[in-house]
Amino acid sequence: MLSTRVASGLIGGAAVIFIIYEGGWPFFALIALLAVGGWFEYVKMTGTEGKGIPERAVTCWLLFLLAAFAFDSVKLMTLAAVLLPVGIWVRTVIRHKNISLADSARTLYGAAYIALGFFSVLALRSGTIGSYYVNDFAAVMLEPGRFFMFLLLFCTWASDTFAYFTGRALGKNKLCPTISPGKTVEGALGGFIGTIITSIIFSLCFHFSVLHALIIGVVIGIAAPLGDLVESVLKRTYGIKDSGHVIPGHGGILDRFDSLLLAAPLVYAYLVLAA
Repeated sequence: MLSTRVASGLIGGAAVIFIIYEGGWPFFALIALLAVGGWFEYVKMTGTEGKGIPERAVTCWLLFLLAAFAFDSVKLMTLAAVLLPVGIWVRTVIRHKNISLADSARTLYGAAYIALGFFSVLALRSGTIGSYYVNDFAAVMLEPGRFFMFLLLFCTWASDTFAYFTGRALGKNKLCPTISPGKTVEGALGGFIGTIITSIIFSLCFHFSVLHALIIGVVIGIAAPLGDLVESVLKRTYGIKDSGHVIPGHGGILDRFDSLLLAAPLVYAYLVLAA
């Protein structure tokens, strides 16, 4: 199992790094595929397939939202943002005998959870926000869109890795035993420190502002483990171990990208507000 996990992690990681570097339509296709796959994992996880959640309608909405951003259409993004909640509210009224408020709440929760995270990843790589930070690079060795996406990715991986090994070596005090019994306070602290160190080293290597890198490291150091716990709550609520089995040794898409789904929106929000 460990060898499978390591092998799939190396192969998958290399492929993701290559696609992030290339950007463009290959990156859009990857994010769209992950978003749709993550959505169907969520539907299956909640046990609501064909029982109240409009799987195909939300799938089309996700693709429409991501495509609107890819084509840089603010009008279409605004339309998408309005259509989903209004459509779900109207659906609850029209089909009130078959669709409960709980069904509508689960739909909105899942759609927002998936869309916000992957939309933010797409926005970070697009380079639009990165163009505001060119002056924060002593020398632009890596195009800002690539830089921020790699910074997010490596810091998220660092958070998981440092937390895992610190927890195994020093973990004694449980962090959230009712949600994720394996996580410890020591592991979380190790992950937090490791994330900040990674962010600063990354910024020094590419001559980016250490202050911005420090703040981003703190944001990811807090958000990444929280993102993991968000998915842990879902899995514990519905009594499942993994969200899926798409990635050998790692489980499903949500299992692998849960930390990223919370870290990406917060990093993007920081960069927008600080620009």
